Amino acid sequence: MDINLYDKNGIVFAYISDDYNETIHLWNGRPVAYLHEDQHVYGMNGKHLGWFIDSIIYNNDGERIGFTYESSPITVTKAPGKPEKYPMDEIRTRWASPPLPKLTFGTSEQPLEEFLEQGQIPLFQHEVTTDESEEE
Repeated sequence: MDINLYDKNGIVFAYISDDYNETIHLWNGRPVAYLHEDQHVYGMNGKHLGWFIDSIIYNNDGERIGFTYESSPITVTKAPGKPEKYPMDEIRTRWASPPLPKLTFGTSEQPLEEFLEQGQIPLFQHEVTTDESEEE
């Protein structure tokens, strides 16, 4: 069963999928990160984003940035319906993880969605251009 992730205001922005990689999807279905060894949070791009310890996501500075229903310090909002998941890109090679910082009770000023988006692989869209010389 998926685990919803809430920001410091109790608003759901993402969820941890119950797939093999424990993929973290934004609420729109886009995969942006995953759990490694059940505690490291890595972006799909290979960047180490933080830690998932005792149902709390900590950033690399040790600040709390995301929560599950059980660990949220405030009442959480009701989660809207989930859209379909985007297809998953190939997970990039993991960067070395930094040492575990001293975990604090303070919360990060950075929004949870922005934090997780640091791990996404950019989408490239092909623009269709017309050759104006063909029209002459």
